[in-house]
Amino acid sequence: MNPSGISTLDRAAVDASRTGAQSQRIALIDYAKGIGIFLVVLGHVLRGLDGSVLQENALTQALDQWIYAFHMPLFFFLSGYLAERSVSKPLSTLVSSKLRAIAYPYFLWSVIQETLRHLAGISDQPLSSLWRIMYLPILQFWFLYVLFAVSLVYLLLRKLKVPAAVCFAGFALLFASEFIDLSLGPWPVLYMIRLNAVYFGLGAIASRVDWVGQIQRVQHSILLPSAFFGFSLIALAAIVNLTRLELWLFPLAVLGIFASLSLAAYLDTVQRFSVLQTWGLRSLEIFVAHTIFTAAARIVLQTGLHIHQPVIHIIVGTAVGLGASLWLYRLCMQLRLPYLFRLQSASAS
Repeated sequence: MNPSGISTLDRAAVDASRTGAQSQRIALIDYAKGIGIFLVVLGHVLRGLDGSVLQENALTQALDQWIYAFHMPLFFFLSGYLAERSVSKPLSTLVSSKLRAIAYPYFLWSVIQETLRHLAGISDQPLSSLWRIMYLPILQFWFLYVLFAVSLVYLLLRKLKVPAAVCFAGFALLFASEFIDLSLGPWPVLYMIRLNAVYFGLGAIASRVDWVGQIQRVQHSILLPSAFFGFSLIALAAIVNLTRLELWLFPLAVLGIFASLSLAAYLDTVQRFSVLQTWGLRSLEIFVAHTIFTAAARIVLQTGLHIHQPVIHIIVGTAVGLGASLWLYRLCMQLRLPYLFRLQSASAS
């Protein structure tokens, strides 16, 4: 790791993201993904601590609500933004890309993680039922399953010449059906899609109007206060439990997305905390692997070292979840074993 926080293996990708104004906005997105994946790991570390380490209180509840108010909507937004930029490609190319980059790691890591949970004796499901991941995602992998489904639906609609605005309107109506408790049947995935597709559609609209580019052009002296203001409003909403009300789900998520993009634009402009960009570049790898490492860190601290201080668990667990996942990725690259995280295309070197 060099002083800037970016390894040699990631340097080429970072340098490529800094050529031209359009690519600079991609660098901003990498920073935003880095913010998002940090919150994913932190949120899972917090929820993984039992009562012997961290007693639930008003502060931990507010922090949990603050994180979950916007961190997954942020990823759907960014995915929609990038999807709209790629709609000119052939449908076969787009589907192939989603199969290799989303479906493949979904199945592989669902099997890996559930097998490890079974061997550790903490899984409540027999391995013989693992085939159900075909239609019922487990643990954090619901995100990849839902993202794959929403991406395919959106790209197919766009190939059928349905405008992005109409797609967003459809996703928004689906989201609104949550308010009247409209039943979508027994398949739980449909309810996950209902709550998240709207942010994917919003990201696509943002791509059409170059919203990210407009944020990039804002004076950096304004970006940081804007991010702080947005995050503070969400914190206030979490403290007074507005985040638990369905009516506030969308506006708080959008506020969090805007605040995250503002912070990402500021960091990209001033060239600070570039480790966030590395996390963003490798957000998929961190996402699929981090819970294995955070669980291992928790067991070592709690059982092996008899450490029960929550601050130590949170710091160490988050650092290990991020760092060990990156280490595993880089080890695979050095050993020329790229297939642990995504299926390479035939043309990939």
